[in-house]
Amino acid sequence: MKNLVLNVETRTESPKELKAVKMLAWIVYGHKQEPIKIKMDYSSFLKTFRIAWENHIITLDFGKNKIDTLVHDIQKEPVSWDFSHIDFIAIVKWEKVHTHIPLSFVWDSAAVKEWAVLEEYIKELEVKCQPTDLVDNFVVDLSKLEKIGDVIRVEDLLIDTNKFTVITESHSVIVVADQPKVHKVEDEATVAASDVPATAQTSEEK
Repeated sequence: MKNLVLNVETRTESPKELKAVKMLAWIVYGHKQEPIKIKMDYSSFLKTFRIAWENHIITLDFGKNKIDTLVHDIQKEPVSWDFSHIDFIAIVKWEKVHTHIPLSFVWDSAAVKEWAVLEEYIKELEVKCQPTDLVDNFVVDLSKLEKIGDVIRVEDLLIDTNKFTVITESHSVIVVADQPKVHKVEDEATVAASDVPATAQTSEEK
């Protein structure tokens, strides 16, 4: 995984004061340390978060000290959708982390040539693992969907269970090659006939 570093400082200012100068006021938590109030440049964090999400270690650089963290809790403004609050969790190399790792869908499905529609139900997996075992994504091989009705479940993925404890239910469906949705179109004669009341009779039937 790419080494991601963010330059941060401890803060005494309020979040409102920092927001006025396009800085962010957040907190780093760790079960063996007191919470640390930090501040950082908004644009720098945004560039890093687009790579990191919740499954990539971000090293917070305080100058003399560095802390390896994961993004834990995210809150956004309801209108602008700007980040309003984020908690970082300090990680310890020999302790497992609890996080979500996204799925990457690769290759082509032969079922699509039969006009199947691929329905995706899961975008990420909830796992526990050592920080050093974190990966950017888990691969889902769509070529295994050979015909309509084929399904890929969590248990079908090639995940090293010696490294990852998968919390997402193993039988959960990730993607299925579903039947195409066919819309039946009635011809004009059928439509016209349906508009005639059932009790109506033609002159020939009388």
